[in-house]
Amino acid sequence: MTVTNAGAMAPQLNELLNGEMEAARFYFQAAAWCNQRNMSGCQTFLLGHANEELDHMRRFLAYLFDLDFPVKIDGMEAPEIKAETPRELFAAILETEKQVTRNIYAATTRAEEEGDHATFEFLQWFVREQREEETLFGDILDKIDLIGDGPHANYYIDREIAGMGHE
Repeated sequence: MTVTNAGAMAPQLNELLNGEMEAARFYFQAAAWCNQRNMSGCQTFLLGHANEELDHMRRFLAYLFDLDFPVKIDGMEAPEIKAETPRELFAAILETEKQVTRNIYAATTRAEEEGDHATFEFLQWFVREQREEETLFGDILDKIDLIGDGPHANYYIDREIAGMGHE
């Protein structure tokens, strides 16, 4: 595949690839957090999202391979979950997704500035995906707020999120 000025985007595409891997690791750790609290519905939901992030990483990997660009997998620190409550956990996840969105937007802007139309088009899928992710996790926080923090809140939160499934 020949792409005008695409070489300029290779480092940023590698950063996005690594960002997706970091997001997957964060989701795996969040699922473990839920497991420790007997919240199997949330655990399953978050494992599904971890796999989705790995799929995103593979999209970047395939694109870099198609362009014959070098791939650099970064070393990563273990993700740390500082949440005490499900609300804090899902708020942290939303913030993680917002950071991914900012990174995707920055790469999209740069691709446009570089005149790299193929990469700009490739990144549009991620722009749409990030909008969906931010909406989803915003909705989850709204549901958690509706449930409140009564004595059975974690049960109802777990049940609600389990019912959301994973597409």
